[in-house]
Amino acid sequence: MTLKTNLKTALFLLTILAIISIGFKIPPVFQNYDNFNSARVYQVNYRFFFKSTDTTNISLKTYVPKSNSRQRISKEQIINDNDLSFLKRVEQKENTRAIWSIKDKNAYHSIDYSFTFEGKEKWFVVPKTFSKPTHVSKEYLSPTANIQSDNTLVDNLAKELVKGAKNDKEVIQNIYDYIYAIPSAPIITLTDAVTTILQKKASCNGKSRLFVALCRNLGYPARIKGGIILETITKRTSHAWVELLINDTWVPFDGLNNHFAYLPANYLEIYQGDQSLITHTAGIQFDYIYEMNKLHHVSFLKMSSQELHNLPGFSLWNLVDKDIISLSSLYLLLLLPIGGLLVALLRNIIGLKTFGVFLPVLIAFSLSHTGFVSGMVIFVSLIVLIGLISYPFDKMGLLYTPKLVISLTIMVCVILIATHLGIQNNIQWLTKLTFFPIIILTISAERFSRATVEDGYLRAIDKLFQTLIATTISYLILSWSWLPSILILFPELILLVIVFAAFLGRYIGIRWVELFRFKPLLLSERNI
Repeated sequence: MTLKTNLKTALFLLTILAIISIGFKIPPVFQNYDNFNSARVYQVNYRFFFKSTDTTNISLKTYVPKSNSRQRISKEQIINDNDLSFLKRVEQKENTRAIWSIKDKNAYHSIDYSFTFEGKEKWFVVPKTFSKPTHVSKEYLSPTANIQSDNTLVDNLAKELVKGAKNDKEVIQNIYDYIYAIPSAPIITLTDAVTTILQKKASCNGKSRLFVALCRNLGYPARIKGGIILETITKRTSHAWVELLINDTWVPFDGLNNHFAYLPANYLEIYQGDQSLITHTAGIQFDYIYEMNKLHHVSFLKMSSQELHNLPGFSLWNLVDKDIISLSSLYLLLLLPIGGLLVALLRNIIGLKTFGVFLPVLIAFSLSHTGFVSGMVIFVSLIVLIGLISYPFDKMGLLYTPKLVISLTIMVCVILIATHLGIQNNIQWLTKLTFFPIIILTISAERFSRATVEDGYLRAIDKLFQTLIATTISYLILSWSWLPSILILFPELILLVIVFAAFLGRYIGIRWVELFRFKPLLLSERNI
């Protein structure tokens, strides 16, 4: 049996093995499809500890979350002493409150209220002009004891912020920018809107009250939203942000964490209004903590971790669930063969010329850290910088390797300076140059610099342009949010990459780019 026959047999067996293994897993995956597509999943636990006093009728109250369009609450569980009575009721329209009460005196008690949170981020488009709200409660336009929208200081500040604004969006942007610029401080005591103006610093609560006060002063319905920023940690702090009624839609704004018309996936919404998350009978000894743990999950499946473990066939879920390898490293490892096949297709079938096979994939992966537009700007700017730096050294007659070391060292210095300026001036896209993107940019610069020496600047620039095209296509494919999860569940797809690559290696046809290049010649032959 020849080597060629052996190879064909091996490829055939790989294909059959991959298809059979995938086929066993497809039915349970389809049966558990979940169109909610959560981005983050956390196990959350409220833990309360208190000791009753000589008084009777002691109560502990806390707001609890419920499901909506961007978050899903499930698997609620309450563990407490048998002598505690529990009641859950709806208060003030959308708020739900859990109430524990007891009549025993001088006794220790503990409460565990746990649930699973599934959340996804939500972006809102803010129009330039807002329509007048059709049905809005007066409470969203009226002053309160801590939201003094009718105070002279608030009124004067609102008039100042309106100056120069041409439409509603610019007014809100001016208010938002003012609130965000207020220095944040972990102030424990209650800070109302006026106090925030006077002391020129505030926590999330003070900033939110002033934000709402300014909006209500100018006739924009606004309210405070309360919850918890979820992370894998144990903490005692909750969080507050603002919602504005814009064209009959409540749009979120967080003036502390710089979220304009956006709510991250790890924001747990609990209540609305200027409320306290926890209240209890005065005089009792009381303590509490919030325990949160991020859970690994597949966004498009309603399956627990154990159910994912029990899927038939082979998967990489054990590596993820047991934190044997970081998700980002595993994603890169799995996406490299897919991206390599894609670039090979672009090179062998389309005819693009790129700096290597995997470099466009690595650049595309680094763009997921920096953002596509800002990453492309940074990438092209640094490559151009390397070209400009290399030119005077060429005139000096320096050898290639020392010249390259000088150029790359200067590039690293520029990156570090840019990152420092981004941190100082709060320019977010300048602060996203983490270690991994810097390595990729450095390798790319080295390839470009070598190409300028070997092929000249024009051919090097042409190859750079084609590399950017391949990078863009790779980014569009690899940034599909489901792809890493699919590869973790169906790693057999990597075997099919080998099969497809083998077929691609046998392709000897004309490249698509050459069809355009030799079009006049092909037409002339046809006319003969």
